[in-house]
Amino acid sequence: MTTTFEDSRVLSVEHLSVSFDTGKRNTPPVTVVRDVSFSIGKGEIVAIVGESGCGKSTTGLALLGLNPGSNASVKGSINLAKKGGKTVDIVGLRERELRRVRGNDAAMIFQEPMSSLNPLYTIGAQIEEALSVHRRMSSKERAAEALRLVSMLGIPSPAKCLNSYPHQLSGGMRQRVMIAIALSCHPGLLIADEPTTALDVTVQAQIVERMKQLQQETQMAILFVTHDLSLVAEIANRALVMYAGQIVEAGPVSDLFNQPLMPYTQALMRSRPRLGDVRHRIKPIPGGAPNPAALPAGCTFHKRCEHAVAGRCDTQVPSLETTDDGLRQVRCLRWRELRQVPQCAPVLQGQPS
Repeated sequence: MTTTFEDSRVLSVEHLSVSFDTGKRNTPPVTVVRDVSFSIGKGEIVAIVGESGCGKSTTGLALLGLNPGSNASVKGSINLAKKGGKTVDIVGLRERELRRVRGNDAAMIFQEPMSSLNPLYTIGAQIEEALSVHRRMSSKERAAEALRLVSMLGIPSPAKCLNSYPHQLSGGMRQRVMIAIALSCHPGLLIADEPTTALDVTVQAQIVERMKQLQQETQMAILFVTHDLSLVAEIANRALVMYAGQIVEAGPVSDLFNQPLMPYTQALMRSRPRLGDVRHRIKPIPGGAPNPAALPAGCTFHKRCEHAVAGRCDTQVPSLETTDDGLRQVRCLRWRELRQVPQCAPVLQGQPS
């Protein structure tokens, strides 16, 4: 069933949960993404940030029905705007219907381009495959469009690149090819799952700059999945902070960096290096992220939180609250009182052992 968006939203996610069956008897499925809701507007870049294992990539894969295996269960709604203004709920679509959406209305750049590109086919053949599936073009037109795409992304000797195999290209070149494939059909939504993780800083900067330029030119929406806060500050308009499969804070990037409200977000900010600030000392977050199969009672962050209060944070489950100005969301029982406390002087009273 399709409807029409009444605003400029390209993606609207409501109460998304992703679970995986362990395959063991008498063992319930493990939920790794829990009740996640957010939206992305046309021309907007939204980042999902958090530690490894918090559910970022699983959320991104769920948006295109790409969670691996038959043991994955996705609940909630994922309304995606299709070309022409209609929308479709990704959840529950058959594989044939999903193939019409993937690459055409929404596309994805995966973390590791070497494992995402087929080693048996040339770069040109793989770019042209996406064009042949979703766009009515002759073979000559597809070849010309493939050449245009790799040239646009700054790949040297583009004609030679199209005749090359993935193993003959550097990591940076392969990542550019992945971007070319993702952009070949002009999708309204681009999901970039840590696309620069394995690249050196120079190539990373070039790719990020190119993505920003393309986004401005085409007005596509981008969901940027990363653990790199510096990239978030550079590329995103809004950010969603995830912890233990939930969104724990969301809002404009400038607000999250200048005054984070959730203690986990504050801890992330303190753990990042700051170039040129000799007074800054990196403070790692103690402990590790909880096992999604055995989450602690109360706030899932309370065992690592320097502001946790025994008898409260370890027993009460916080909801995702909206700030008075309506611009931000935060999941913390104490965020209103902690908002007035300087972050350099954490409240430690009643902290559980």
